Amino acid sequence: MNPTKLFEIVVALRFMREGLMQTLLIIFGVALGAGVIIFMSALLAGLQSNIIRRTLNHQAPIQILAPDEAARALRGATATAAFASEVEPRAQRLRSLDQWQKLRDEVAVLPDVIGVTPVVAGPGFARRGDATKAVSIVGIEPSSYADVIALKDRIVAGRIDVGPIEIVVGTELAKDLGIAIGDKFSLTATGGAAATFTVIGIFDFGNKGINERNVYVALRTAQNLLDLAGGATSLDIKVRDPFAADVLAQALRDRGVERVETWIGTNAQFFNAMYADFWPPPERTQAVSV
Repeated sequence: MNPTKLFEIVVALRFMREGLMQTLLIIFGVALGAGVIIFMSALLAGLQSNIIRRTLNHQAPIQILAPDEAARALRGATATAAFASEVEPRAQRLRSLDQWQKLRDEVAVLPDVIGVTPVVAGPGFARRGDATKAVSIVGIEPSSYADVIALKDRIVAGRIDVGPIEIVVGTELAKDLGIAIGDKFSLTATGGAAATFTVIGIFDFGNKGINERNVYVALRTAQNLLDLAGGATSLDIKVRDPFAADVLAQALRDRGVERVETWIGTNAQFFNAMYADFWPPPERTQAVSV
């Protein structure tokens, strides 16, 4: 061993032995600091996991939606004619995804995709007696929907396998309308179509807005109510890594899908605040092959 190194070790051991109390304080301080760092890391990781779990309980990581309809300016009959025009934004009507069955099958085979489900969603009114509540009608295929959204895990009474005249409601809406399992109430779409449904399930997502707004019916039932025969307003997609949702979404856009939204973009303001105050965003640079 190098004599210089040996001398340094001997001096260090002598210092530690003679200043035993100081040595113990240093060791205690280092251990305490390391413990605090480990505790804070575990706390923030648990907080992050809990927030993600609660958010994705009722929201798909990725949604493919029908593109917005855009108004276009009229062209003149001759190239030399000049026109003063003002193009106003066009009102958006409820529309179906074009060839959604084919698109669903293509997305389902991507390596990072866990589940894909068609959804028909639109506004309506729930009525029972003198009580009327504005709701969001959500038509689902119960088997594939459970692969994307944790509705089955959030059922507090009944079941989710809805039939043609069956419905699943939230705890807040059930309280407002005074209904329980087996009760009936009327559901009316904004277009005027109406039907009477029997409550077969009550869910609780821990979110008051979702619990009082969403009602779940069979996919074909929603298609009839919302006048979208055979259609789907969105494809909801669940991915293995939720933070990689933007990567897959961009890959779908590059492939020609016009409108793709992710849970990160939908909650952008919230996540920007969380990233700035608590943890850095995870890096996702891996490309997805489509």
